[in-house]
Amino acid sequence: MNGTSVKKNAEVKMVTSAGLCLVVEDKEYFAAFADFPYLAALPSTQIFNVEYCGHGHIRWDDADIDLHTKILSHPKAYPLRMQSVTYAAAQMSRRGGSVRSSRKAVSNHTKGLKGGRSPKRRELVLA
Repeated sequence: MNGTSVKKNAEVKMVTSAGLCLVVEDKEYFAAFADFPYLAALPSTQIFNVEYCGHGHIRWDDADIDLHTKILSHPKAYPLRMQSVTYAAAQMSRRGGSVRSSRKAVSNHTKGLKGGRSPKRRELVLA
């Protein structure tokens, strides 16, 4: 080598209402917010702060978001999308709550014998 290295990088070139234009390793990609909704939620202070990690891997460190150029090239081939944490927690609770087991049945029966769920305590607040 002649001592000079080619710097490969990632850069957000433009943000529109439909998505953002990225340049990774001198190749342009368009990340539509419909395919990558978590990118739409990024504030402007974070959206331009993207770094190249090598081998097509890019990262928004402040937002803890990682993407690969394969996903940017073919988003329909990777249908799993990151959901909000509250949505994911609600889905997990829904699945956990629908589980039927003998242990859960005994626990529910025991709670029922005690009178069920305790009533919410309401307190009078004077303004």
